[in-house]
Amino acid sequence: MAGRGSKPVQLIKLEGKSHRTKKELEHREKAEKTLYTGTSFKESPAVKSDPVAHKEFLRLKKLYKNIEYVDGLDEQVINRYCLLVSQEASLQEIINAKKDDMLVDDLIELYKAVNKTRDALLKLEDRLFLNPTARVKAIPKKPPEKEKKSAMAKFLQRRGANG
Repeated sequence: MAGRGSKPVQLIKLEGKSHRTKKELEHREKAEKTLYTGTSFKESPAVKSDPVAHKEFLRLKKLYKNIEYVDGLDEQVINRYCLLVSQEASLQEIINAKKDDMLVDDLIELYKAVNKTRDALLKLEDRLFLNPTARVKAIPKKPPEKEKKSAMAKFLQRRGANG
């Protein structure tokens, strides 16, 4: 998908300007609301037992408290994200503590692991509203158009109404 992603309707309303019609905004708002279950996400035992992951989970829980775009459907993704944050921190600690004593090949492998973890984090950030517009990209920008009648169908309809 090229270009900038769609903004949530609430953000568009806050900005007070839009090129969309009132009907299009109502359609988008209705579509956005169907994406949410209204349930909250919970911390997994693995995250709870990991101090770094637990701290990240609490941070996200606080951030998402008033944001309706992340809910119970995102629980596994959020927990996975927190564990990856912890994994990245652990790998970085190993590199910092042992980089003077490590062979170059071992250091390169650790950096590869860090980069792989960071790539996974970036992908998850798109799904966790850490990239603010990612969640609403799937919502159609315009409501479905009413079926257009052919000229012949219009003629027959008028003829039937008058005759």
